[in-house]
Amino acid sequence: MLKNSFKNIDFMSKALSGSWMKNSAIANNIANVNTPGYKRQTVNFQDVLQNEMNLQQSVKMTKTNDKHLDPMNTGQITVETIGSTSYRVDDNNVDIDVENAEMAKNTIYYNTVVNQVNQQYKRLQAALRINR
Repeated sequence: MLKNSFKNIDFMSKALSGSWMKNSAIANNIANVNTPGYKRQTVNFQDVLQNEMNLQQSVKMTKTNDKHLDPMNTGQITVETIGSTSYRVDDNNVDIDVENAEMAKNTIYYNTVVNQVNQQYKRLQAALRINR
């Protein structure tokens, strides 16, 4: 049980990191909404998390040597620049309404994961109190 609890917390930590990176990219987009030639940035961390979940469910691998690659390292969360679309004359492709909606959605996601982490820690504390 404890091993799974810590795996869940580790996974949620990666989700929080990805959400934080996405929030930074969105804030950068909003700050540059009037910058000519600026191209929108996005972070698709959910794909990395989904790959990691699939790997956890399908194959159990063990790291037997410190020089081996981490079996759970399924990919890095990266910032991607979207350069293919531009609907404005100044070649900027940021839509402030889309960015505000993405910021709200990402904020809800982040807060939800934070609440889940807090609940996980409360369950661990309760389990430790019971075992005393």
